[in-house]
Amino acid sequence: MAIELVPPLDAEIGAKLVEAVGTEDFGPLLLSTAQSIAHVDELFGYLVVDQHEPEPLISSSLLKGADERVKRYMSHFYQHDPAVREISATKKGDSFVQRISLNDIIPYDYRDQCFEKPGFSEKLSFGWRADGYLLVLSFYRIKSTDQSALRDLASLANLTLAIMVKRHAPIDREGLVETLERRLVRSFPELTAREREVCARSIAGHSAKKIGTELGVAAGTILTYRQRAYQRFGFTGASDFLPLLID
Repeated sequence: MAIELVPPLDAEIGAKLVEAVGTEDFGPLLLSTAQSIAHVDELFGYLVVDQHEPEPLISSSLLKGADERVKRYMSHFYQHDPAVREISATKKGDSFVQRISLNDIIPYDYRDQCFEKPGFSEKLSFGWRADGYLLVLSFYRIKSTDQSALRDLASLANLTLAIMVKRHAPIDREGLVETLERRLVRSFPELTAREREVCARSIAGHSAKKIGTELGVAAGTILTYRQRAYQRFGFTGASDFLPLLID
């Protein structure tokens, strides 16, 4: 379903969302905005890189059990999502939107756990396909609404996708990690080789779980290396390394 003549988003609302980017307030603020526009009850945004499993980026809900629904979707139901067919048919550089009703969900366990139990009647998925990755933002609703509200929601989705591209697009991430490791050697020679590997990936925005997978160790061990490195310099987070890493 194509949505045309998308109206501009209220500038003050957009400014508040941009200001909240990177904070815990962003997801709830996005949801409250979507709720006021089109009675959205839950939202979920994710990144897919080179056909790998989706990586969650944004999740917020007015209902209980949202975290479990995200986990189940990621591990079991992603491949059964009708929106994935839309994604596959979209050319690089194009966006897509699809309205998916309860009746469009064929696998019973997917329909039961992600739609019927929370009471959703439909979801609207907006996405952007780039070279090597795609971003998807889905809004779930208990009650349907009119077409004008959907156009307003599309404006909100476009802004959010732009924010997701800015923060999460995997642009030369391997090269970024290598560059960070070289600069850590230069500016923080006290780090061990393993601490340097962990810190470089942390600065690049990788989670402890993802770093553990890349380096072949447990996520808990990654947290230990990370904390040890931070304490050595009196740092509280990976961003504290940045001032001495920037040329």
